[in-house]
Amino acid sequence: MPLIVNGQAAALPEPPTLQNLLDVMAPMRPYAVARNEEFVPRTEYANCELTDGDRIEIVHPSAGG
Repeated sequence: MPLIVNGQAAALPEPPTLQNLLDVMAPMRPYAVARNEEFVPRTEYANCELTDGDRIEIVHPSAGG
């Protein structure tokens, strides 16, 4: 089973870390990331190992009020 990134299937990068996934996807900055509905601090991206079926959400801040 692949990863689910923002509701879409995606392949696991090698090695399977959140940092490698973000390097491949290259989302526009700024953004925040959640893995399986838990916020992941930017300092943990390289240490966050991904597994099949993980749900990753990459969100961008928006202005409003």
